[in-house]
Amino acid sequence: MSAAELAAASAVVFLAFFARGVSGFGSATVAIPLLVHVMPLKVAVPLLLVHDLLSTAATAHIDRRAVVRSEIAALLPFSMAGVIFGVTLLLAVPATPLLAALGALVIVFGVRTIANPQGRRHIARWWCAPAGFIGGALGGAFGIGAATPSMIYLTHRLADKHAVRGTFAAFGLFDYAYRLVVFAVTGLLLSRELLIAVLATLPAMALGMYLGNRLHGRISGERAFQVIGGLLVASGASLLWKALR
Repeated sequence: MSAAELAAASAVVFLAFFARGVSGFGSATVAIPLLVHVMPLKVAVPLLLVHDLLSTAATAHIDRRAVVRSEIAALLPFSMAGVIFGVTLLLAVPATPLLAALGALVIVFGVRTIANPQGRRHIARWWCAPAGFIGGALGGAFGIGAATPSMIYLTHRLADKHAVRGTFAAFGLFDYAYRLVVFAVTGLLLSRELLIAVLATLPAMALGMYLGNRLHGRISGERAFQVIGGLLVASGASLLWKALR
């Protein structure tokens, strides 16, 4: 990658982790559609995975008393199977249809983020199967969305917000670590280009998280969702245009 491409990637990573620091989610969903304009999808996905794992491990404060282990145990097997399916797609399917699918998905996520639907209806345990598998597949193929189905599932299973946050944080560490192992086994991490990109963008990730966390709480959740949702719609549309032109 050229110096200009690394600079552009650093700017995208900073924006993505600033958004995550402010809102608590969305780093890969913001970054991946923009990063693929300057690097291959097979580099962008593991790049964001490494940064997500590092930032989560560095900033997560998990209250073990708030973790509902039975929900993690229910989600994990289906999530692990979904990751295998998603990584298989990433390795086997040509880039153009994958980019088109990613662009469409990001637009959907953006519209949903703007709408910010809130529902607390309790759901049955069997929903862990589609939530875990779809989340894992999206994470494996695109590096995005793994959290979304799982978070939706947990918010409809657990009434206590602290239990949702703690359980999701613990599940996220398992999910990122497992995907890292799968990516290593399949060779997606064994790339000089990836190593250079990780080292070059690491300061941008750290700075974005730091500044975003400083602003967390000063910006209303509703306004943060609107801004990030608009960014997702725009980046998804640009990616769809890139894939279909």
